[in-house]
Amino acid sequence: MPKITVIVTTYNIEMLIAECFDELLTQTFQDFNILVIDDASTDNTPGIISEYRDRHPGRFQTIFIDKNMGSPSLTRNAALDSGMVDGEYLIFLDGDDRIEQDFLETLYNMVLEYQAEIAVCAYERVVIETGYILCVEMQGFPKVIDVPPYGDIPAFINSALWNKLIKVSLIGEHRLPPFRVGEDLCFFCSILQGSVRIAFTDKILVHYQVRKISNISTVTPVIVYALADELHRIYSNCDIQDLKDTLELIVFIHIGLSMPIRIKNNPDVSTRKHLIWTREYLYRNFNMFRGSRFLRLASLKQRGARGYMIRMALLLYKWRTPGLFLLAYTLYTKALKKDVKF
Repeated sequence: MPKITVIVTTYNIEMLIAECFDELLTQTFQDFNILVIDDASTDNTPGIISEYRDRHPGRFQTIFIDKNMGSPSLTRNAALDSGMVDGEYLIFLDGDDRIEQDFLETLYNMVLEYQAEIAVCAYERVVIETGYILCVEMQGFPKVIDVPPYGDIPAFINSALWNKLIKVSLIGEHRLPPFRVGEDLCFFCSILQGSVRIAFTDKILVHYQVRKISNISTVTPVIVYALADELHRIYSNCDIQDLKDTLELIVFIHIGLSMPIRIKNNPDVSTRKHLIWTREYLYRNFNMFRGSRFLRLASLKQRGARGYMIRMALLLYKWRTPGLFLLAYTLYTKALKKDVKF
């Protein structure tokens, strides 16, 4: 049985998938297998996958889906339900991710050294056409944290799955919800509801490639509603007060800040109406406007500029003027020419 199963999801990436496989095959750590799930690609991606499988018997397992599932979360769930995940740990990769040669070795050594269930590395987001680095994320964390106690640190962990080595036994019956935005966040919140040790490294081991940035967003209110409903369900079913406090901060960051920023860039959506809905959702379902523990200034100021921005946004929602935050954010990111994440 391999130590790690690398789950690679693919869809119409014939120009990129071979490089992904080559980077995996030349890793400094070799005790792993690769489970590839192709979501009904219409180009030559399946042919390339089959070629690598045939050239490396025993290293590749493959699943070819006949009809496109329409969501990366469903593809990943298909992998989890396949009975083909036989590693002690797993990691999800997209077929167009680029990784460092010591990617797996570093993460695996971290879980051994710290006896952790999850190991997390830093990464950078890069424009694929130009190589321009939009941002570097997941640096500056403690070397290890234990959950519980929860604290506010989990709220600032980017929930993307492709920079996290996860112990398979921690996942159990948890699965990703069937929508396209924030599904990894909900999955991450779910697997935190137990005794978990998380290790971090500042080493940039993943280069997440994005297409040339467009000002147009495809995020719609319906997509946000699905994410909001799932986060509220997780919150409502939680009976650990410390975790509920953490979830309130997570909800505000994602539903109160990140989603309105993306909605603003969709010309077919009324930002004003969405902000009204957002405020009502936050007030109706959470305690964050009435002294939520990790949304107080005393807590947020420990997060520096990011914390002060979150606190100011909370006050602007309270004063019914959250649009001012979106305006300030837009001007700030344009001036920096960087993608600022919360």
